[in-house]
Amino acid sequence: MKKILFISTVNAHLYQLILEGFQAYSQTIQVDFMSNESRYKYKSKGQRVLNFLSKVFLRRNFKEVFHRKVMEKRMARLQPHYEMIFVIRPDLLTDAELQTLRQRTHKFLAYYWDTIQFFPRKKDIMPFFDKIYSFDTEDCKQYNLSLLTNFFFYEPAPAPIDKTVFSISHIEKKRFAMFNQMGKYLEEHHISYRFLTLQSKEKLKSPYIEPLKAFIPYREMLQLLNHYEVILDITKPHQHGLSFRIFESLGMNKKIITNNQAVTQYDFYHPDNILVVDYDKLDLPKAFFDKPYQPIAEAIKQQYHHNTFIKTIVSNLD
Repeated sequence: MKKILFISTVNAHLYQLILEGFQAYSQTIQVDFMSNESRYKYKSKGQRVLNFLSKVFLRRNFKEVFHRKVMEKRMARLQPHYEMIFVIRPDLLTDAELQTLRQRTHKFLAYYWDTIQFFPRKKDIMPFFDKIYSFDTEDCKQYNLSLLTNFFFYEPAPAPIDKTVFSISHIEKKRFAMFNQMGKYLEEHHISYRFLTLQSKEKLKSPYIEPLKAFIPYREMLQLLNHYEVILDITKPHQHGLSFRIFESLGMNKKIITNNQAVTQYDFYHPDNILVVDYDKLDLPKAFFDKPYQPIAEAIKQQYHHNTFIKTIVSNLD
């Protein structure tokens, strides 16, 4: 029995798909899971104020102290050796934690599903790993990483359509203006839409955006996507990797609007299915909505399936 340790954040529930993929891959594999994040809840407003003062004057963060204690307990429960350790968001771990994990395996792998520019610590911790995968093509070229895209796993039957364009995402200042611009354009051109967002700390407000009151589990979110004709994907500046939305649209045979120029370099790209827009001169041709979706060959689609992602990681055991 080969033992694998999988470490990941849990906030998006995507880790469950990967964990289940490892567990289903082979009966000869045993998978342990450890989260690399924790949740700290203030007991009162006074404690929140006290933590603020502690950070300013003592450089001591209650949340960080709590998190390190949680991680220490989790690390103590791990096995002494694993055939492979696979980490998503390794930048959340300290150097000491990474070194401990490094000593417990001969195959230490990481997956960067965020652009390195957004989390510079990822560059600093590269020497810990035997192999690093990244979804960002430019990061792969610059840092000699192995390209591994995001994936899809949901292939539903067609569902009744509620509106034309749909987006669900976190919202922050980097993308806020683009959401506003797109919403205004769609309204002016009488194209139905719905934008659902989880608010950032800035609590940005817009007449085009509907704030979510609670987090929607990933599988439920995919079912929601299926009720719209076109998915909207707004990537951050300097991101060259393809988001999950693009692969979700591929799996569901949905059209997608994106500002990520990199998508045109992929073998599943078809202009009738994927509209690449420039927010400096936003234009959504009517023909894009009128033309039927062009089916993508199954052999091409399967390269981006959840099973292929799992197989790529597990192949490192050979």
